Amino acid sequence: MNFNTLLLEKDNDLRSLALREMLNQVDQNWSEISELLSQIETLSEDPKFPERQLASYLCAKIQYHLDNFDESLNYALQSGQYWQSDLNDKFNQCLIKHCIEQYRQSGKASEERIRLIKHILQLSCGQNNHISAIGVAVECKRIDWVSEILDKWDYPGKMISVLHLFNTQRGEFKEQLLRLSVDLIYKEAKQGQIPNEEWGQFVTVLIQLGEAIKVAEILWTLVTNENHYKLQTGTPLLLAEQLCIDLAQNQKPQFIQKIIAALPIDQQFQEVRDKLIKLLSGEQQRKAYLYFLKNHRQVDVEILNKIKGANDPKQSSVLHGACMFGHALATAGTQDTTFLQANQQWATKCNYWQRFTATSTLGMIHKYNIEESQQIMATHLAQTNPFEIGGALYGLGLIHFGTQDQQLLLKFSDHMKSQKEQIIHGACLGSGLVAFASEDEKLNQDYHNLVSKNESVYGEGASIGYGLLNAGSGSIEQCKRLLVLASQSDKDKIVRTLSLSIACILFHQEDKADVIIDQMLQSNDPLIRYGGCFTLAFAYVGTGSNKIIQKLLSISVNDVSEDVRRAAVISFGFLMFKNYEALPKIMRLLTLSYNPHIRYGTAIALGIACAGTLYADAISAIEPMLTDTVDFVRQGALIALGMILSQGNKDQEPKFEPVMKSINEIAAKKHETVLTKLGLAIFQGLLDCGGRNLTVSLQSRQGVPKLNACVGMLWFLNYWYWYPCLSMISIALQPVAFIGLNENLDIPRDFQLQCNTKQSVFDYPPPQKKSEKPIAEKKTVQLSTTQKVRARTNKKDLEKRQIDSASQGVISREQSKMSLEQQPSEIIRQPSLIEEQDKKQAAPKDEPNQYIISNPCRILDKQKKHIQLLEGSRYQPLLKDRKQGVVMLIDSEPTQPADVISLTIKPKQPIIEQVVNQQPAPPNQVPEEFVFDEALQNEEQKP
Repeated sequence: MNFNTLLLEKDNDLRSLALREMLNQVDQNWSEISELLSQIETLSEDPKFPERQLASYLCAKIQYHLDNFDESLNYALQSGQYWQSDLNDKFNQCLIKHCIEQYRQSGKASEERIRLIKHILQLSCGQNNHISAIGVAVECKRIDWVSEILDKWDYPGKMISVLHLFNTQRGEFKEQLLRLSVDLIYKEAKQGQIPNEEWGQFVTVLIQLGEAIKVAEILWTLVTNENHYKLQTGTPLLLAEQLCIDLAQNQKPQFIQKIIAALPIDQQFQEVRDKLIKLLSGEQQRKAYLYFLKNHRQVDVEILNKIKGANDPKQSSVLHGACMFGHALATAGTQDTTFLQANQQWATKCNYWQRFTATSTLGMIHKYNIEESQQIMATHLAQTNPFEIGGALYGLGLIHFGTQDQQLLLKFSDHMKSQKEQIIHGACLGSGLVAFASEDEKLNQDYHNLVSKNESVYGEGASIGYGLLNAGSGSIEQCKRLLVLASQSDKDKIVRTLSLSIACILFHQEDKADVIIDQMLQSNDPLIRYGGCFTLAFAYVGTGSNKIIQKLLSISVNDVSEDVRRAAVISFGFLMFKNYEALPKIMRLLTLSYNPHIRYGTAIALGIACAGTLYADAISAIEPMLTDTVDFVRQGALIALGMILSQGNKDQEPKFEPVMKSINEIAAKKHETVLTKLGLAIFQGLLDCGGRNLTVSLQSRQGVPKLNACVGMLWFLNYWYWYPCLSMISIALQPVAFIGLNENLDIPRDFQLQCNTKQSVFDYPPPQKKSEKPIAEKKTVQLSTTQKVRARTNKKDLEKRQIDSASQGVISREQSKMSLEQQPSEIIRQPSLIEEQDKKQAAPKDEPNQYIISNPCRILDKQKKHIQLLEGSRYQPLLKDRKQGVVMLIDSEPTQPADVISLTIKPKQPIIEQVVNQQPAPPNQVPEEFVFDEALQNEEQKP
């Protein structure tokens, strides 16, 4: 049929016939029909042509095949009844998607297009696909559409199911969505439509909105009016206590203090109020973790001895500090100082800043032990050595992290007036840790005065204190003030730490921080740009934003400063830890970079993002760097692998054993560089962290980025410039434990869980045996003729002894057991009965595929999916999907006596620990330079 001839006819019936025939064939012959497009468009625009809509629909089809989707959509909207948008074919899907995408990007659309989108949303809701409809409405930023869909959607717990869509947005629109959700969740909570597991998300929304008073109202209503909210399981008091535990994990002291202040004071409920305050302040959780870490520690002293023996302090005092830090990591939170007491003389061999760092590591060892902290540090604070006093103040801050202890802050304030810069430095770090994220005005002024003096040592300490004190505040004014201070200083230490403090302040601020970030990244000072990279990552922490990824990649390639490029690559770890599986693909080319700073940054980024996951792709990407030609790259690879492999073993990940073999080969090298040996010490400490019960974790149990963990990791990475920052990793460590509490906040002993795997898969690795090196005998050089003569003589003697013994009927075991070197080749020794028995004993036994673990217990991330609740147990967790952390337990027999561990009993005999000499140094005398005594070292190593 000649379509061109028919279209030129004046008879409308003939032209309509041609259009219908072309419409039937357009999907197959669109290339030929498209040549007549201009004529068809003319018909669609002719008001006298009765089949204008048919012509428009045919134009839409042709434009669709020509990939002109916008024109196709316009014609489709003019085609009236011919375009059935309800059909689920490729043509409709493409045009609808294009329509929504255009409206989402521009925020503008014609009335016809808006009607089309609303019609599609109605169709989705009619097909019971409300979540997709809400997703489209959210993408189009139409809160009125979202509200309309939610009002018509009759589904219990609907708000909790769509909160993840709201959290993908940013800025004011996100706040509007969250405020809309709060009112609707309130209604659902009163009707009992929210499961216990989802109440935490409800509170998280209120945290994001800064609604501390509303949180306090919910908590108080739960404990005073049991009938206000309908719960599916458990009691309102248990739920209130669990919400307090989750709130404390967010580490926002100002928000917590507002909640506590808003709790009414009522004598009738005073005991309950005190329980809530204990949980909100984290006091009870610290006691629970302290008990767990102290009583479940698996500190392998032989590993610590190997770290000590592998590092020869005669090469560098850095190695002595590396051993001390490796020990502190391995024993963090365990209160175990057995190794230090056994090697006290060795531990005292440090001076200057190494003594400062060594003393501060006591704060890591005694993590959570607030009650005994003053006694532990009393000896060191009484010394006259300013390095030791400063380190003790720093250690006190690590122990009292985030407690807001006013008496301790007054003590730090007094030391900040000292004449010794080391003491001031330690007091600044300690006070910043204790007052973490509190934005204390007096401390801010003290830090400002110290930084303004432009002195490197305590100026750096005050700058770090700034970041700790104002972490997460989001104060743009504070950031501008710090940038002014940085521009006025000519000390690199101060400028660098001030720029990192800005990153701490703008934590999770997203687009609100863009103005400051742009100013920092455009600065001519590389130290400011260095901090700008971390500020960018901290502002968008955990979001995995493609826009930020592209920006960081650009900086890592184009910036002229090696430090800035390294910082840009490391920042990927903070940006991507919630989606760590995608990071090795992004970093694949960077691992092969010619620039060693890029390779180091890649390793550290993978370590941060994949910490504790044993992720095989990340291990494969880092493993080649263990043999890198540059020592600090090897160091970075070791630190990163320490984070990733933490608490792991060969049964959990097949790559574990070959990686450990490669690392042992590095450790066996006698002439390895100091930087690599430092990395080895940190690796071993991270691998066995906290008696094998702690690991690095940058997000809470609910998947929310943890302010304290991210800030601690950021300052830990500053060890590149300042070794005392190593101890900051203490605040990024999290116990891998399940601790169940009853309503009275005690630990029931008889609550048990079942793990459906073999026990060896997730059990503690066995302690290493003490290596006993046999004394090698000196071999005398012999001629070949002499060896032959001796062989013949030995053979004759052996035959003679065997004949003599046979005549007596007994062959002694000692006579028959000769070495192969002494026997002729014809004589073959048979295995003895003892050897056969040893082999039978060493044979592996059949291990059951399940075992029982008791409260409190160690549960790793990979182990959670294998944990099962025991049916018929007296206790059941309030949150059944929570397999880690502190969890409230429902007691089915509350009137019966219970076997519990009380956390209110204090230890009877606090132990005063010491890491340096008790004898005070003479006043006003500079400590002597560290000198290694090889004779004394050999004496210590004797059994």
